[in-house]
Amino acid sequence: MRFIPIRNVKSGEIVANDIFDASGRILLASGIQLTDSIIDRLKEQGYPGVYIGDDISQDISIPPALSPVLHAAALECIRTLNVNQSVPISGSIVEELLKKHIVSLNLRDIRGFDDYTYAHSVNVAVLAGVLGIGMKLPKDKLVSLVNAAILHDFGKLYIPDGILNKTSQLTADEYEIMKTHAQRSYNLIKDRDNISEDTKMAVLMHHENEDGSGYPNAKTGKDISLIAKILHVADVYDALISDRPYKKGYTHWNAAEYLMGASTILFDKDVVEHFVRMVPLYPLGAEIALSSGDICIVLENTGLNNLRPKVRRISDGKTIDLAERENIMLTIHSTDEEYVQSNESKRREMLDPNNKKRVVIVDDMRTNLQMLREILVPKYNVSLFKSGDQVLNYLRKAKKPDLIIMDIDMPEMLGTECAEIINEDYNHSIPILFVSALSSLDVVLKCRELKAAGYIIRPYNSVYIQSEVERIIYHKGVF
Repeated sequence: MRFIPIRNVKSGEIVANDIFDASGRILLASGIQLTDSIIDRLKEQGYPGVYIGDDISQDISIPPALSPVLHAAALECIRTLNVNQSVPISGSIVEELLKKHIVSLNLRDIRGFDDYTYAHSVNVAVLAGVLGIGMKLPKDKLVSLVNAAILHDFGKLYIPDGILNKTSQLTADEYEIMKTHAQRSYNLIKDRDNISEDTKMAVLMHHENEDGSGYPNAKTGKDISLIAKILHVADVYDALISDRPYKKGYTHWNAAEYLMGASTILFDKDVVEHFVRMVPLYPLGAEIALSSGDICIVLENTGLNNLRPKVRRISDGKTIDLAERENIMLTIHSTDEEYVQSNESKRREMLDPNNKKRVVIVDDMRTNLQMLREILVPKYNVSLFKSGDQVLNYLRKAKKPDLIIMDIDMPEMLGTECAEIINEDYNHSIPILFVSALSSLDVVLKCRELKAAGYIIRPYNSVYIQSEVERIIYHKGVF
């Protein structure tokens, strides 16, 4: 089987997996042949696509993480706000995940817009449960974690529909109302003896950030429970990859880049690293487009093949292992035409020597400079400097760079001191990405005070570096 985006589904194709409605009832059974009227109905209800069965993908099997019966029971529990039932359902979810020995998750939920709130919580429960298993949580903690995922958005059902389903940006007042959902969810369960304290605290803190910028109580990393940190990552990831009436979902790899880019700022670094290892960036059975123009289906996506999957070319059935050296120059895109065109344009701009973005790196250690240069020089024009004074002199004579990567702990002039001068001289128009071996809250808060574009901890991870630089330069991201 393979997943086909709804815009590409054709009449006559065969549904390979049951499709359920918001109440957990089968809307379309496996084996049904699609018609134009059925496809139109799925589009109207907001379904992003369907799994189909055909000759090219007949050997690809994607069993659901949860049985249909348990999935439906979890949906019903959330839909009816059944707090008491959430505990045994959470235990059943943990039992099923453990029994199936799921160590890697291929999650592509088939749902419409109307049931987002319900299906989102079930997805988060599965994501969090698998991540908790990977992080070797004991069984009682796993049940508390999954129960927190089931309950974490109950408070949203008390938010006015006009805010919850608004198709444009929330006003400041509306956002403040939306932010109350964590406290509301907690208030629903705080006096329940059958709900563990771990679950209660995770529900309350699932929007708290590592640097203290979250809500409702602005907790920092040391005061946030591990269960809440896991729930936070799973919650944000599923929200990012989900299509909503007002936005198209991120691709799985873009959502992972977001998590990595915000690691140590919004999310716990260890949790994110486990998550990226366990949740494939290219789901099994998904279609991807290669820079060669070939459309392929993902066949294998674990271990070394997480970042570079093994795929099958649709045109002739040939298997291509993107992790092999001979295929290293092939890049991966979404099959969405608009996305492919915009990203291919950006890729060409990055590879064009005359149009390469300019990155300045400042670090007093030659080895660090050389390492960063090797990571970035294929895509960017890179200039290296060993002190704050050197880069300040350079900036007075040269064209403004697109990004400055600055070590914090340097002799004579700290990176933060140099950044203050650059911000004042150039009115914060040059983004600065800080790099340091230090991860203390004071350092993070200082970076935020300087309105830095990002913050990375050594030792370097090339994927993190590349994704952060691209995020800042091409998407103008800030943390």
